[in-house]
Amino acid sequence: MASFLQNIYGIVLDKVNSYLPKIATTLVVIIVGYICIKLIIKAIEKFFHKFEFERGVETFIENGVKVILWLILIIIVLANLGVNVSGLVAGLGIMGFVVGFALKDTLGNLASGVFILFYKPFKVHDWVEVGGITGEVVKVGIAACELKAGNQNKITIPNNKIWGDVIVNFSGNKIRKNYDMMVGISYSSNMDQAIKIIKDILKKDDRVLKEPEPQVVVHNLGDSSVNITVRPTTSKDDYWSVHFDTIKKIKEEFDKNKIEIPFPQQDVHIREMPKEKNK
Repeated sequence: MASFLQNIYGIVLDKVNSYLPKIATTLVVIIVGYICIKLIIKAIEKFFHKFEFERGVETFIENGVKVILWLILIIIVLANLGVNVSGLVAGLGIMGFVVGFALKDTLGNLASGVFILFYKPFKVHDWVEVGGITGEVVKVGIAACELKAGNQNKITIPNNKIWGDVIVNFSGNKIRKNYDMMVGISYSSNMDQAIKIIKDILKKDDRVLKEPEPQVVVHNLGDSSVNITVRPTTSKDDYWSVHFDTIKKIKEEFDKNKIEIPFPQQDVHIREMPKEKNK
């Protein structure tokens, strides 16, 4: 009986000794993995605090990263213990593909949001044109940005629409050129006189910069008007005030000088049909 128990004890001891290296390695992997996960989450938190993310979005991303990192750690631990994890990895891969496909638009917005926050093509209060929309930046988020248009409407644009398109930041420089202001005059009006009037208006406005010199040129010949392009250069703070004031002054001066600003019109010709002769 004693020899039997000794044999059992020897077998168990041999098994324990054979597993001790794996157990020790597993404990080290778990400890190191836990520390790495903590460090990564800390780094993500610092990144979010630096860019002032919304707390709800920040928590969602942190928890998502944490789950992925723990899954990776569990797979490493199981593989170290000799468990065949190929089926588990394949299952997780398929599940990840399905989830990724279902959330491709959301993930695209999140990825674009990271690029926007990293490269900083604009910031809050900048006046921009993004995704075909022009307005003042109210909020820069991880999934979408909010703009306030000139009519005070709040517009929310998904980040993948912004990052995948041209971004124009009108507030990026201290000076900026106005949008092309198009002014139409009738074909019977004097083009040279109209151009001189506009140039005088810009010259008298101290907010219009002398360099580069404002451009006032004939742009094209429209269906019912000769179209003149007006391009003054101002500081970004004076942009809208100069824009609106210039349009108002042009209308006033044109009225004083009898320069007509036409409206679209069509000529309708009425022709009387010949009467049929009585048979």
